[in-house]
Amino acid sequence: MTRSLKNTRPASTLSTPALSRRHLLQGGAAGLGIWMLPAGLAGTSARAQGLDRVVHQLGWVKSIQFGGHFAAIHNGYFEEEGIEAEFLAGGPAMAGTDISVATGQATTSDTDVEGTIRARLGDLPVRAFGAIMQKAPGAIMSLAENPLTDLASFEGKTIALPDGVRPQLTGLMTAAGVDPASVTFVPVGTDPGILAAGQVDGYYGWATNQGVMLQTRGVDIAIAYMNDLGVPGYAGVLIASDETIDTNPDLLVRWLRAEIRGWQWHMDNPEEMAVLMVEEYGQRGLDLEAQIAESKMMADFVPVGDAAENGLLWIEPSVFGEAIDYLIDAGEMEEGDVTVEQAMTQELIAEAHATMS
Repeated sequence: MTRSLKNTRPASTLSTPALSRRHLLQGGAAGLGIWMLPAGLAGTSARAQGLDRVVHQLGWVKSIQFGGHFAAIHNGYFEEEGIEAEFLAGGPAMAGTDISVATGQATTSDTDVEGTIRARLGDLPVRAFGAIMQKAPGAIMSLAENPLTDLASFEGKTIALPDGVRPQLTGLMTAAGVDPASVTFVPVGTDPGILAAGQVDGYYGWATNQGVMLQTRGVDIAIAYMNDLGVPGYAGVLIASDETIDTNPDLLVRWLRAEIRGWQWHMDNPEEMAVLMVEEYGQRGLDLEAQIAESKMMADFVPVGDAAENGLLWIEPSVFGEAIDYLIDAGEMEEGDVTVEQAMTQELIAEAHATMS
């Protein structure tokens, strides 16, 4: 039974350092050590203004991939909803955004569909209630002169990818009749320079991040999105604890309304949003040209798919069901370990859109 929520409150001779994400976002990890002081100050400020405080733990350093959050701050949308929003920078040293939410260090955070399901498998009481990117930008990138366009083209190639992505890719290859043993997998970091230098045939990263790094430096690439290869899911999946969802849904609905407006403003003003991130809200060292390119590219991921039909940040139970089936088929879990209802709720985003003025 659906309950009412109303009134309940990332061929060239470019050097590796020049393409390094850490180089472009230098100083980004410095944001990791800001837990206590900003939280206390923000809490005091929020109480003084009579605002409800929401702390969101970002999955990476502050850059244009999170532009809509900061558009909502810049334009006062959170304040109009009676909220003081704080966004904490993430980075490579993070233990996990789901842990931040489950332990109460953050009210909300972002992950992906499989991350939410794995959190439940690990007994972390978090649920998804929205999704920023309706299509995930994670992809296998290759040089246009030697493109990897489908699973069959991976055979005999060397591909750099994270350990956590390897089971996804090997499962897809096996299902497509391609022997994973025919592929040489090597570890990957956030530096796509190894692809530009021809050290690998394929590189896993975000087309909106590492892909932009390569393209803005004149490297012509082919992109095979993991979604198109067969991995279901969204990116920028918004999560909160079961407790917050169950006891304070109105707070999350109001937060979502501000977020929807923020992301729409970002979509309508991509260049201005990039400038704001570089000059005001982002980590030091962001490259404006790359931020503008990535900002414009977000239009291919945010207002598409389910969001094009139902509104920004929408989530569908069927996507989580497909991901659960995918993980069962991959042998990572058994049927019944996690249900769709445990992994997500559609009620909050539906209520947010229904109550938009």
